Amino acid sequence: VAEDGTWGLVRASSNKPELVVVVESPVSAQRRRQMFEAIDAVLRRSPEVGAYNQTF
Repeated sequence: VAEDGTWGLVRASSNKPELVVVVESPVSAQRRRQMFEAIDAVLRRSPEVGAYNQTF
């Protein structure tokens, strides 16, 4: 969770072989997108992570 309340979560899907990425921001859509991009950058460093079901 960031100081401004923006947060992100990565979890395994309960019914598909993929990850679920959830981000929310009480500040703005731009901050939500920034959080997603930060999480995406970490996930993409590990090709074995595979697909996840959210994009912008």
